[in-house]
Amino acid sequence: MLDFENHYQFILQGALESYEVVAEGIALNGHKPDFPKDAAMEATCQRAWDALNHLLVSYSAGNSIMELQDFYPTLLDYWEVYAKYDRTFDDSPEAGGRRVPHLDLYDFDYSRANQLVCMGLLLGHSDLMPRLAAILDYENDDPDILIEILLAPFVPGRPAGVTYTRTLPYKKLQKVFDATPEKRPALMAKYLDEWYTASRREPYHGQHEAPGFTGYWSWEAAAVTWLFDIDDSSYRDKSFYPAELVDYARQHYSRAEAVARIHPNRCEANQPCPRAGFWWTPARFGSRRPFAAGDIMPAFPESRYGATIWYWDQHQD
Repeated sequence: MLDFENHYQFILQGALESYEVVAEGIALNGHKPDFPKDAAMEATCQRAWDALNHLLVSYSAGNSIMELQDFYPTLLDYWEVYAKYDRTFDDSPEAGGRRVPHLDLYDFDYSRANQLVCMGLLLGHSDLMPRLAAILDYENDDPDILIEILLAPFVPGRPAGVTYTRTLPYKKLQKVFDATPEKRPALMAKYLDEWYTASRREPYHGQHEAPGFTGYWSWEAAAVTWLFDIDDSSYRDKSFYPAELVDYARQHYSRAEAVARIHPNRCEANQPCPRAGFWWTPARFGSRRPFAAGDIMPAFPESRYGATIWYWDQHQD
């Protein structure tokens, strides 16, 4: 039986040593033109992976979510440094003309990409998603449906997903996306019931005795629950569901508030108005009118324009 307390300390100690060694190596050698580019790429890659393991195992160990929230920007910094050295390596003769993604969405890296996106959203860092999206986009040609659904509200101009680059368990969420709101709780409960078995080809499956085990959690179930405002009362106690993260996200910021940080002058229908003043929508002629902050923005489903999107009027007189 895994002694998780000692296991946590093992992962944490390894991560802290990694941070120190890589920082020292970059300071001493990062500026040298003859320093092997593959060495810089591999070292910063290991640090980025160690930092993500640090974040995930800290949640499993019951550490404060505020601590996790504070650490996430540092984690993203480490991934951006790795991306920089990875691109430098790909551009060099050392790569032999071969370029590979920072995180390959068709391979085992997908679970890491999923963890980075979901934890960023649930920890209140939706404003950092454009930076993460740039890492995910590198040499990944096919937009993944789940990743794009999670990123779309927070990264302007994203393309729609075209495929589930890793089919299971993630493709099973399509039923949740397609369902009406009242049917989503039961479908998400079913997703969680099937999650571990459906994950049998993912790298985390069966790893509970392995040195790098960080816990079994369906991070995507939590992120989708928060993003779609699904009532989780019927499944919050199920295995693999990180309910505390959803509670934290809901207590500290709503999806509408997160979107408003990035799009303060845009608001979807049926969402709370992010700021008081005059708004208008192209979905109805003569729609300009004042709203108070928190008012639910009306929808015009009969409009031929399509979805009702309200825009802040630049002329508030």
